[in-house]
Amino acid sequence: MIKKLLFSALALSLATTSVAHARNLKFITLDVAPWASIDKKTGKPWGVFPAVVEEIARRTGSKITYTLHPFSRIDRELETGGQDCTIIVWTEDRARIVKRGELVSDHPMGVIARKGVPLKKYEDLQGKTISTLRGLSIDPRFDVDATVKRDYDDDYSMGLRKIAHGRIDGIAGAIPTIQFLARQEGLDAHLGESLAITTIPLVLQCAKKSPNIDFMPKLDQAIRDMRDDGTLKRILDENFFS
Repeated sequence: MIKKLLFSALALSLATTSVAHARNLKFITLDVAPWASIDKKTGKPWGVFPAVVEEIARRTGSKITYTLHPFSRIDRELETGGQDCTIIVWTEDRARIVKRGELVSDHPMGVIARKGVPLKKYEDLQGKTISTLRGLSIDPRFDVDATVKRDYDDDYSMGLRKIAHGRIDGIAGAIPTIQFLARQEGLDAHLGESLAITTIPLVLQCAKKSPNIDFMPKLDQAIRDMRDDGTLKRILDENFFS
């Protein structure tokens, strides 16, 4: 009888601890395939980000809801603490509002030229008009280069449509993502040479004002475990991101 009571007390204690450790978290990220987007046929999100977040939720026992937005809105949401975390490209400017966490993937960043526009070296960008996402940092040299004309857009699709109509000379950003999106939208025939300028890490970042910032070490550990057991690579491969 005593053993039975002790067992029941232990089970209750473990259950209580589990509930106490579980969190309801809100994630936000960039709305662009194959990183994250809404499937037009099913209406459900798909891509690297949803798969990674759902696996993190499973491993930490937490409930994570997530939303997809243009790049320009993400920092505003994190700054207020209205969103707990994101996984996007890291920039030092964002360090004032978020804590940097685990690496998910390295992403080549640069410029893809419109077909027929030569782009073999960095100097070829001089005098060219390039679509750039608002708030996105590519590289210290490129970001302040006054010889490059900027055409600011809220997403890559806008830049790709401008390229298709011959209005700009190229589009800057995450090269694999832009190429995938161009194929998806049937605009890849308008793209020409690409120039990788740098590699930027896609990392977990949690808002300093988030009420769940103390839970970040568990999120980091989940990502490390996913990398160690091959889950992260499988997700990247399955979503055409590697």
